[in-house]
Amino acid sequence: MRFFIRISVVLLLLATFIFACKKEESKTLIITGCIIDGNQNKAVADAEVTFWVSRMVNGTYNPDLIELSKVNTDASGNYSFNITKEKDAAYRITIDKAKYYSQLIDINVDDLPAGNHILNYNILPEAYFKLHVKNVNSFDVTDLILYNINGKHPTIANCCNNGSNSGVGYSYDKTQICKTYGAQNIKIEWTVKRNGYTTSFDSTIYCIPFDTTKFDLNY
Repeated sequence: MRFFIRISVVLLLLATFIFACKKEESKTLIITGCIIDGNQNKAVADAEVTFWVSRMVNGTYNPDLIELSKVNTDASGNYSFNITKEKDAAYRITIDKAKYYSQLIDINVDDLPAGNHILNYNILPEAYFKLHVKNVNSFDVTDLILYNINGKHPTIANCCNNGSNSGVGYSYDKTQICKTYGAQNIKIEWTVKRNGYTTSFDSTIYCIPFDTTKFDLNY
């Protein structure tokens, strides 16, 4: 009888241990992925990937996101996180790399249940575009040029935009430098109104990543 009691106790303890292990295992969040240069279609090595969380502290949800884990991508752009889920309210992943635009991704907690997840992200290279516009063919003060820089641009300070610019007179001479995405084509379109005639032009320019691309618009 005692033998059976001992066996029962051992089985109960074993079942408790297995249940506890499964319970802990169910709280594990494993995230793997790859960071890609979205314009050059290549892996980004040594990008800093950070996992942030907002979770309950001392019975109260902390609205501030705290850094939970930080890793750098390998030579193939791969990264991974092994996170223990708690009473979490929000997740965020940030990606930073020199000469690239930073990426911030907010994630709903319900979209990342315990288990394995593959999260791949693109980041885009920085570039500068230098445009020099100058009237070189007229002495008419009524000369008018309308021009714009069409392309995909970041929404940050000092960035290029697709809005229209204008210049009047024979002495118009302007240089502007703005930030944009590298490894993309942008299109310069301009219209010149001179001596009662209107003529339109355009030119496509490739923006060199991590560098300044220059274009002289002489009209």
